Amino acid sequence: MGYQALYRKYRPHVFSDVVGQEHIITILKNQISTGHVAHAYLFCGTRGTGKTSTAKIFARAVNCLSPMDGSPCGKCEACRISAGESLDIVEMDAASNTGVGDMRQLMDKASFTPLQLGKKVYIIDEAHMLSQSAFNALLKTLEEPPSHIMFIFATTEPQRLPATITSRCQRFDFKRISVSDIVARLKDVLDKTDAAIDDEGLLAIARASDGALRDALSLADQCISFCGEKITADMVYQVLGSVDERILFPFADALLASDTKSVFLQLQSIVDSGRDLGVFVHDLASHLRALLMAKLCGSCGDLLDCTEDTMQRYIEQAKGVSPERLTRSIDLLLKTQSDMRWLTLPRVLIESTLYKICKPEEHIAYDTLADRVHRLERDVKNGIAVRYELPLTDAPKSEAVINPSVPDGKASAERVKTFAKTQANANDIAAKLADMLQLSEPMTWSAFMQRKGAFISDDILRIAFENNAHVEHMRSPSVRTAVESLLFSIAPELKIEFTTMAADCDYSELRRFFGNILEIED
Repeated sequence: MGYQALYRKYRPHVFSDVVGQEHIITILKNQISTGHVAHAYLFCGTRGTGKTSTAKIFARAVNCLSPMDGSPCGKCEACRISAGESLDIVEMDAASNTGVGDMRQLMDKASFTPLQLGKKVYIIDEAHMLSQSAFNALLKTLEEPPSHIMFIFATTEPQRLPATITSRCQRFDFKRISVSDIVARLKDVLDKTDAAIDDEGLLAIARASDGALRDALSLADQCISFCGEKITADMVYQVLGSVDERILFPFADALLASDTKSVFLQLQSIVDSGRDLGVFVHDLASHLRALLMAKLCGSCGDLLDCTEDTMQRYIEQAKGVSPERLTRSIDLLLKTQSDMRWLTLPRVLIESTLYKICKPEEHIAYDTLADRVHRLERDVKNGIAVRYELPLTDAPKSEAVINPSVPDGKASAERVKTFAKTQANANDIAAKLADMLQLSEPMTWSAFMQRKGAFISDDILRIAFENNAHVEHMRSPSVRTAVESLLFSIAPELKIEFTTMAADCDYSELRRFFGNILEIED
């Protein structure tokens, strides 16, 4: 006999072999023991959680002549028959037999009594793939089933089954299997082979399987084929294409410290090592999610399926970052992971996303405002001078410096917040204007996109350009009229002015916000 994959060779044969579904197994065993067996069951859940295996065990158990604690004894004549290819236990793949003709043929055979066993059991896998006509053909038999028939439907998408079908079934929801249960099962299976995987490697496989034991066994099988019988965590990460904690923690440190250079150098190292970039983005998003959970929930090793040492590292790393920034970073990474599949240069998209995470202040929008304010408040509280570049100054290098060391510094946080909101609003309005111009005035949009800054002062939206030619273009009567019309639809209370970077700025608006804690430095 040829080689059998681990998930096939060590498939459960009795209820005690089924992992992580005790809430279901207990009920089924009790029904077998008491004889209160229904005529139709619906097994729901994600792939690899034991639906079909449980259905096969249950089919043998209902026909067993002397069940042991609700499980098939494996010794009686019925168990010996059902363990092989029995005509009375029919497993049907609904994905390959979707039509009404297939179902009518099945129902015609169902009317006959079992040939060898007490009950004829139909296991219909991927039941959601049946057509509506096939379900209608099945419905009459399901409404008034003969006493010798039992149906077990298995599906990953129960919402696609008609209510007329599900209402006539006992439904059982198979949950994702926990990491600890998967690791324990992997150890048990590997003990029966000549292979061994270290604890960190087993943990990596269990996490990558996403709650599916079959996937975990397949990954372990792949590692054994690739690496031999003695497998380390590094070998597992190589097979999975994933990134371990030794890389993720320093990478997250650089990312959250806005150290762009270090982030890009570490990304280059990851690329050079041959890691899959899609898996890397997934792993990084999972790491930041762990930091968010640590920030919000404290020690939650059970929630994150990690060791106590790793949990403490998560808590320590999460101290210096706000929940808002973590949430925004996760959103950006998940969107990137979704968009990568359509690109020929996914690395460029990843680099762009990482830069946005590093520099939220350069990508102003309302969803980044909370993160910016948090950083400003933290710096002011810690006595760090907060610098804000002024795009409308007469000296391009000028900066507004919020100095908390002066006597009025303690009141600066609220003024920082107010000023940040005003600036974010100006940039947000400018961005909306750009989107509208792109659709209605492409030539004007091209010039408008050369803007270097936006600021609201005295109910005037001031847009600054580096090149005077762009200013003159925007000030032309036809263009100005078009832009003012669009601005009125966005913010009717505002007027608009176009100016160069060298235009005069008296800082009156900044003075109004910050008073004597504002210093102007060239």
